[in-house]
Amino acid sequence: MLMLPSVPIHFAGHQTAYLLHQSEYFFPPLNLLCTLGNTLLTGIAFYYSRSASSGATAAVRQLAAAKAPKLMLAAALNIATTAWALVIQVPMNKRMTVLAGEMGKGVERGEEKEPRQRQNELEFRGLQSRWRKLNYGRAAIMISSAIASGSALLAHA
Repeated sequence: MLMLPSVPIHFAGHQTAYLLHQSEYFFPPLNLLCTLGNTLLTGIAFYYSRSASSGATAAVRQLAAAKAPKLMLAAALNIATTAWALVIQVPMNKRMTVLAGEMGKGVERGEEKEPRQRQNELEFRGLQSRWRKLNYGRAAIMISSAIASGSALLAHA
Protein backbone atom coordinates (compact mmCIF):
# COMPACT_ATOMS: atom_id res chain seq x y z
CA MET A 1 0.00 0.00 0.00
CA LEU A 2 1.37 3.37 -0.94
CA MET A 3 2.46 5.46 2.02
CA LEU A 4 3.28 9.07 1.36
CA PRO A 5 3.98 10.87 4.66
CA SER A 6 3.80 14.27 2.96
CA VAL A 7 0.21 13.65 1.82
CA PRO A 8 -2.26 15.06 4.37
CA ILE A 9 -3.67 12.19 6.39
CA HIS A 10 -7.31 12.77 5.43
CA PHE A 11 -6.35 12.47 1.77
CA ALA A 12 -4.25 9.38 2.45
CA GLY A 13 -7.20 7.92 4.36
CA HIS A 14 -9.61 8.67 1.54
CA GLN A 15 -7.22 7.14 -1.03
CA THR A 16 -6.69 4.05 1.08
CA ALA A 17 -10.42 3.54 1.64
CA TYR A 18 -11.00 3.90 -2.11
CA LEU A 19 -8.19 1.46 -2.97
CA LEU A 20 -9.44 -1.13 -0.49
CA HIS A 21 -13.01 -0.83 -1.76
CA GLN A 22 -12.02 -1.10 -5.43
CA SER A 23 -9.76 -4.10 -4.82
CA GLU A 24 -12.78 -6.02 -3.50
CA TYR A 25 -14.06 -6.29 -7.08
CA PHE A 26 -10.90 -7.87 -8.48
CA PHE A 27 -8.94 -9.93 -5.98
CA PRO A 28 -11.62 -12.06 -4.27
CA PRO A 29 -13.09 -13.26 -7.59
CA LEU A 30 -9.59 -13.93 -8.95
CA ASN A 31 -8.66 -15.96 -5.87
CA LEU A 32 -11.99 -17.83 -6.04
CA LEU A 33 -11.37 -18.68 -9.70
CA CYS A 34 -7.83 -19.92 -8.93
CA THR A 35 -9.00 -21.93 -5.92
CA LEU A 36 -11.86 -23.58 -7.81
CA GLY A 37 -9.66 -24.24 -10.84
CA ASN A 38 -6.89 -25.85 -8.82
CA THR A 39 -9.37 -27.84 -6.74
CA LEU A 40 -11.14 -29.12 -9.85
CA LEU A 41 -7.85 -30.02 -11.55
CA THR A 42 -6.68 -31.75 -8.36
CA GLY A 43 -9.88 -33.81 -8.27
CA ILE A 44 -9.55 -34.78 -11.93
CA ALA A 45 -5.86 -35.69 -11.58
CA PHE A 46 -6.55 -37.66 -8.40
CA TYR A 47 -9.44 -39.49 -10.07
CA TYR A 48 -7.41 -40.45 -13.13
CA SER A 49 -4.37 -41.44 -11.08
CA ARG A 50 -6.38 -43.84 -8.89
CA SER A 51 -9.09 -45.18 -11.14
CA ALA A 52 -8.41 -48.12 -13.40
CA SER A 53 -12.09 -48.14 -14.40
CA SER A 54 -11.92 -44.61 -15.84
CA GLY A 55 -10.68 -45.96 -19.12
CA ALA A 56 -7.39 -44.13 -18.67
CA THR A 57 -4.28 -45.78 -19.96
CA ALA A 58 -1.37 -46.50 -17.67
CA ALA A 59 0.47 -43.48 -19.12
CA VAL A 60 -2.47 -41.17 -18.33
CA ARG A 61 -2.71 -42.54 -14.78
CA GLN A 62 1.02 -42.04 -14.32
CA LEU A 63 0.86 -38.48 -15.67
CA ALA A 64 -2.12 -37.66 -13.45
CA ALA A 65 -0.27 -39.10 -10.44
CA ALA A 66 2.68 -36.78 -11.18
CA LYS A 67 0.42 -33.71 -11.39
CA ALA A 68 -1.97 -34.38 -8.49
CA PRO A 69 0.33 -33.49 -5.54
CA LYS A 70 1.41 -30.22 -7.13
CA LEU A 71 -2.16 -29.29 -7.94
CA MET A 72 -3.18 -30.18 -4.39
CA LEU A 73 -0.44 -27.90 -3.06
CA ALA A 74 -1.60 -25.08 -5.34
CA ALA A 75 -5.20 -25.46 -4.17
CA ALA A 76 -4.10 -25.53 -0.52
CA LEU A 77 -2.08 -22.36 -1.05
CA ASN A 78 -5.10 -20.67 -2.66
CA ILE A 79 -7.17 -21.61 0.39
CA ALA A 80 -4.38 -20.28 2.63
CA THR A 81 -4.50 -16.99 0.71
CA THR A 82 -8.22 -16.72 1.41
CA ALA A 83 -7.73 -17.53 5.09
CA TRP A 84 -4.88 -15.01 5.35
CA ALA A 85 -7.02 -12.29 3.81
CA LEU A 86 -10.11 -13.03 5.92
CA VAL A 87 -8.36 -13.49 9.24
CA ILE A 88 -5.58 -10.93 8.99
CA GLN A 89 -6.22 -8.30 6.36
CA VAL A 90 -9.97 -7.80 6.21
CA PRO A 91 -10.19 -6.66 9.85
CA MET A 92 -7.36 -4.21 9.18
CA ASN A 93 -9.09 -2.99 6.03
CA LYS A 94 -12.29 -2.35 7.96
CA ARG A 95 -10.47 -0.49 10.73
CA MET A 96 -8.57 1.68 8.23
CA THR A 97 -11.83 2.51 6.46
CA VAL A 98 -13.44 3.55 9.76
CA LEU A 99 -10.42 5.66 10.69
CA ALA A 100 -10.39 7.28 7.25
CA GLY A 101 -14.05 8.23 7.68
CA GLU A 102 -13.45 9.64 11.17
CA MET A 103 -10.45 11.66 10.01
CA GLY A 104 -12.38 13.01 7.03
CA LYS A 105 -15.26 14.12 9.26
CA GLY A 106 -12.79 15.70 11.68
CA VAL A 107 -11.25 17.71 8.87
CA GLU A 108 -14.71 18.86 7.76
CA ARG A 109 -15.33 20.11 11.32
CA GLY A 110 -11.91 21.80 11.46
CA GLU A 111 -10.54 19.45 14.10
CA GLU A 112 -7.23 18.57 12.37
CA LYS A 113 -5.16 19.38 15.47
CA GLU A 114 -7.39 17.71 18.06
CA PRO A 115 -5.80 14.90 20.12
CA ARG A 116 -8.38 12.38 18.85
CA GLN A 117 -7.49 13.19 15.24
CA ARG A 118 -3.80 12.80 16.01
CA GLN A 119 -4.48 9.46 17.70
CA ASN A 120 -6.48 8.30 14.64
CA GLU A 121 -3.68 9.41 12.34
CA LEU A 122 -1.06 7.49 14.32
CA GLU A 123 -3.22 4.37 14.38
CA PHE A 124 -3.97 4.71 10.67
CA ARG A 125 -0.30 5.13 9.70
CA GLY A 126 0.62 2.15 11.89
CA LEU A 127 -2.07 0.00 10.27
CA GLN A 128 -0.93 1.10 6.83
CA SER A 129 2.62 0.06 7.58
CA ARG A 130 1.58 -3.25 9.12
CA TRP A 131 -0.84 -3.97 6.24
CA ARG A 132 1.91 -3.38 3.68
CA LYS A 133 4.29 -5.79 5.42
CA LEU A 134 1.62 -8.46 5.88
CA ASN A 135 0.58 -8.09 2.25
CA TYR A 136 4.05 -9.31 1.26
CA GLY A 137 3.20 -12.56 3.05
CA ARG A 138 -0.05 -12.91 1.17
CA ALA A 139 1.69 -12.15 -2.11
CA ALA A 140 4.31 -14.81 -1.36
CA ILE A 141 1.56 -17.39 -0.81
CA MET A 142 -0.14 -16.38 -4.06
CA ILE A 143 3.12 -16.55 -6.02
CA SER A 144 3.87 -19.95 -4.50
CA SER A 145 0.46 -21.17 -5.64
CA ALA A 146 1.12 -19.94 -9.16
CA ILE A 147 4.49 -21.70 -9.19
CA ALA A 148 2.94 -24.94 -7.92
CA SER A 149 0.22 -24.70 -10.61
CA GLY A 150 2.75 -24.03 -13.34
CA SER A 151 4.91 -26.86 -12.10
CA ALA A 152 1.91 -29.20 -12.21
CA LEU A 153 1.07 -28.18 -15.75
CA LEU A 154 4.66 -28.83 -16.83
CA ALA A 155 4.98 -32.09 -14.91
CA HIS A 156 5.42 -35.26 -16.89
CA ALA A 157 5.57 -38.85 -15.84
